[in-house]
Amino acid sequence: MLTNITTFTRNWRANQNPVRLSILAGLVSLVVGLVACEEPKDIGLPPVTAIGVLYTDTLTVQTSTVQLDSVVTSRNERQLVGQYNDPVFGKVTAKTFGQLQVQGGTFKTEGEVIYDSLRAGVGYDLSSYLYGDTTKVQELFFHRLTEDMDSTRQYVSSESIAYTAQPLGKMDVKPTAVGTASVIKTARLSDALGRELLEKSKGAGFTQADFQQFFKGIALVPGANNTTVFGFSPQYVQLQLFYHKSGDTVSTGKVFYTTTARQLFSQIKVDRSATKLAGLSVTKPLPSSATDGEVFFQSATGLTTKVQFPTLENLKKETGRVAINRAELQFFVKGSSPGGPVPSLLTLAQTDNNNRILRTNEASTGSQLFHLLQVRERTFQTVARWYYPQVKAYNSRLKNYAFDVTTHLQASLVGFQPNNALVLMPTSAGEGQLVAQSNTTGALVYQVQPFIYNQLNGAILGGPLTAKLVVFYTYTP
Repeated sequence: MLTNITTFTRNWRANQNPVRLSILAGLVSLVVGLVACEEPKDIGLPPVTAIGVLYTDTLTVQTSTVQLDSVVTSRNERQLVGQYNDPVFGKVTAKTFGQLQVQGGTFKTEGEVIYDSLRAGVGYDLSSYLYGDTTKVQELFFHRLTEDMDSTRQYVSSESIAYTAQPLGKMDVKPTAVGTASVIKTARLSDALGRELLEKSKGAGFTQADFQQFFKGIALVPGANNTTVFGFSPQYVQLQLFYHKSGDTVSTGKVFYTTTARQLFSQIKVDRSATKLAGLSVTKPLPSSATDGEVFFQSATGLTTKVQFPTLENLKKETGRVAINRAELQFFVKGSSPGGPVPSLLTLAQTDNNNRILRTNEASTGSQLFHLLQVRERTFQTVARWYYPQVKAYNSRLKNYAFDVTTHLQASLVGFQPNNALVLMPTSAGEGQLVAQSNTTGALVYQVQPFIYNQLNGAILGGPLTAKLVVFYTYTP
């Protein structure tokens, strides 16, 4: 599994006082404006210290493709539905299961009311998402759940909820309907369900709790010949009941809709048997040597690239104390799937030997703080240790993602943390925006799940280099 070793060496001399290592406050950088693809002689730094400044060739970057042990899709801000036969990442089939919110929390009618219709609605806007071949009309089927959903737990992408074999109705959707303005597509559903809902609204009516007792939720299922995976915002998946009072000519509408306030998740299945990734499993990572020098990343399926630094301890062979002044890790993109572009934003997370993302439970907020790669400022403060994740944009000119791993490597080198592997992680928010504010309490919620695993965009990493690590360090006798 030892691949993609970066080898560069340079030794400089300088003429001022030694730099002191500080774990808790971070390191004072001696190298400003490092360009990872340049030799040290091209950087143009004047000699400033009397200690050795080394540009290492001793660190191995070991890369592999791994399957994360679980992908949580509960209450995501984007739900995936559809199917696409991806020549790179395999055939993906996505379904969505969700409880429905009663508009206004209750439904009660008075007097004589007459049923008109029940319609399903899905909406598109700028936040909508498409992946795959969008040239064909797609079929979406609405089914009634026959199994209760547990509102207190997190569902992962491998799970399913039982639903009726007979659909409530079918909707034909042209993927190119996505645009700058909201577009609502509707289709008529079962009149039997519509009449049932209206009948229960009479007399005392029903509350949200009553509703969930007799209507457990819906499953949104793609057609067998679909070629596109849709991403719908929760509020844009609805059932719309229309009725009128006796003597009236105008219908009244009542809406039932999915929302992250209720249980909601996507099941995402992938068949990789016809791809280079056929041998991949949770317990069996694939080194780049097994996939023609390539490694892979795809957000919603939990497919990711793992990097390890097995020779980090070699830096301690120098006499005296070692301080890493600057370390940059670059991932080079070879291409993407025909289904969509490479991810625009990525972050890095620490993982254990079982490919589980490390996390800390914060009692004060109830949040799970993912151990994401941090910005260098404030990194090792006791209270806010995991609050400042690095989020890096894809550089289309250099065709890479570049991360500052200075503090991560330094903390591992001095024993502040284990030499944990890092894995690429998806995000749909920029740096600082992984911290959300609760709509109900106003409290800050860190590394919230809805920003993760909500798209299928993938990247193929490889070429002359898959990953490159550039490290500058100093030592004092």
